[in-house]
Amino acid sequence: MRRWLAIALVAVIFMSCGLETARAMAENNLGSNIIIANDYISIIVNAGEENTGRFSVNTTGGDPDRIGDENKPLVYGMADPWTSYTTIQVDGVNYVFGGPTQTSAGRQGPFGELISGPEVIQGNAISTVYRLGAIRAEQILSFTRSSTTGLQDSARIAYTLTNDDSVPHRVAMRLMLDTMLGANDGAPFRVEQQAVTSDTLFVGGAIPEFWQAFDSLADPQVMSQGTLRGPGVTPPNRVYFTNWGVLAESVRDFDFAPGRIFLRKGEFELDSAIAMFWDPVTLGPGESVTWVTYYGLGGITIAPGKLSLGVTSPAVISHAADGPTRFPVVAYLENSGEGEARDVRIAIELPSGLSLVSGQQSASLGNLDVGESVQLAWQVEVAEHLRGEVSYEVRVEAANSEPNRVRRQVRIAKPAELQVKISAPPRLLIEDGSLQPVPFAVRATITNVGEMNAPWVYAQWQAPLGLQLAPGEGRTKLCGDLAPQESVVVQWFLTPTDVASDSLPYSVRVESGATEPLIVNEFISIPQLPQMIRLITEGTSPAVVGEPLKMAIRGYNLKNIEEAEFVLKYPVDLMRIAGGRLGVERGEVLAPLSAVAQETITMDVELQQSHGIVQVRLRGLSQLGPSRLTGNLCSIRFIAGAEGIGAVQLLATRLTTTTGQVIELGPMELPVTINR
Repeated sequence: MRRWLAIALVAVIFMSCGLETARAMAENNLGSNIIIANDYISIIVNAGEENTGRFSVNTTGGDPDRIGDENKPLVYGMADPWTSYTTIQVDGVNYVFGGPTQTSAGRQGPFGELISGPEVIQGNAISTVYRLGAIRAEQILSFTRSSTTGLQDSARIAYTLTNDDSVPHRVAMRLMLDTMLGANDGAPFRVEQQAVTSDTLFVGGAIPEFWQAFDSLADPQVMSQGTLRGPGVTPPNRVYFTNWGVLAESVRDFDFAPGRIFLRKGEFELDSAIAMFWDPVTLGPGESVTWVTYYGLGGITIAPGKLSLGVTSPAVISHAADGPTRFPVVAYLENSGEGEARDVRIAIELPSGLSLVSGQQSASLGNLDVGESVQLAWQVEVAEHLRGEVSYEVRVEAANSEPNRVRRQVRIAKPAELQVKISAPPRLLIEDGSLQPVPFAVRATITNVGEMNAPWVYAQWQAPLGLQLAPGEGRTKLCGDLAPQESVVVQWFLTPTDVASDSLPYSVRVESGATEPLIVNEFISIPQLPQMIRLITEGTSPAVVGEPLKMAIRGYNLKNIEEAEFVLKYPVDLMRIAGGRLGVERGEVLAPLSAVAQETITMDVELQQSHGIVQVRLRGLSQLGPSRLTGNLCSIRFIAGAEGIGAVQLLATRLTTTTGQVIELGPMELPVTINR
């Protein structure tokens, strides 16, 4: 018995709190766990200091058409996930993904360095990122649709490995799941025509589209499914079914003994597990690889009876782009009666447009003892013209029992197809010497116009030059699964760099696990910002006699400007400069500079107080950083002396570039009102 008290405790918590509370846990920690949940299943990730990143999968509401599979584990570890773990090989070194452990499951490590997580991202996925040598490894767990139920009752288990180094590295992976069906830790794996109960290996083309597990057709507790092939899934190179103990104690290669039952050494209860291997690939600098598998609930149409019959197949399929379109049909048969079933026969009946590729249309199974079960598999081919809903039937009969039959539907649909529409301003405007709006939004409306689910849709913004993401903005947006005709809107906030262009290009790249990348190219016009000098009032207006009045000379977009000269005229009958030359001060773009910069950026002031003339010359402005090219260059403190109306005039402005070019700017004036 393995920690049954913990399992029972968490099961009671889930049953007592109900599904609404389980949903609420999606964005909160339960102890040291991070949980996301929907109507069918929950995914629990360990966020403790030990076993960090390890996960379990459990039912919440389970199969909506059945009662009794609620709040049951599909992967061991409802309270504290630790028995399942993933090994990532980098240049021959086998790293255990996640935090260190004191348990037997991968204790020898080595372990990587935590970068981020576990944390909920995009509201419906849990991300955990580790540094493994030169490789950045991200585990993302989310919900996806089961191929046989069509519901979001499966966990999408994905690992993206990225080479952050400047040289190539080889990576490989082993993913081990400590599978469990409610209270049953050793139920057989149902793989096509086999009920796998001992160490078994599937390699390459022999790997099935899916495997299922249940304990009894007459009264199944939980029906689980692992999907190994199909849209959105990365087929492993090898799949092993064995006992959990040998996989737990060896981080990669393990003691595999074909024919050995799922019994751990020294134990008396069955304990099954599965290991999927993805063989080494080479990642160049900056390159990534993503490996994905699905695990969750399985869709089996069951007709109970003395001859209990269950049938499964994909719920929806699409025509293959090249070659014939085929799908598997698996039938499970169990003698649930009180006596031997004699001369049992089974047959599949297909409608027009479906035909058998392999397997006989009918087969004789001989006699079945009480409780004995068998399973059969057929490969069915779909005619090119066939579309929409079709149904087939599997019948079973025995010489001494009532016949039984199951009818199951399959929908032949158009594959997932993504359509993208971009919404963004065609050009930016100039207001008060600045580009507007900044940052600006680029919105992408992504629609699945196909008839099948588009799994794990994500969009990425990219541009060759002139545009950059606003602070805090991410390049990639995760959208999750898109059902047929479903749309999602994602957006990026962008800022222009110092590149001006009438047609600056950018792109949005959208793809999913079932579609080819779609790239939409757009353009935006970024006008050249003018270089300007403006006279502005600082503080309140109108002024009051005897009170200070402050004005500033403000520069805009002074890139490559070395010198600036201004001549300012003010009405001496209304105002005077406070403190003489000391009343002319450095502006905000000059005042906070370092001591060295203060010495190299000089300001000369000439004052003719009796004539109301101020001349200012600034040198060394080319040393201003990009963030200081717009701002107040100097401030002038006046004292309002008399009531009246007048104007302060900027008579002449001369800018000299770093190459010696002289830019003359026209005069401007600023009205002044002084009240008593």
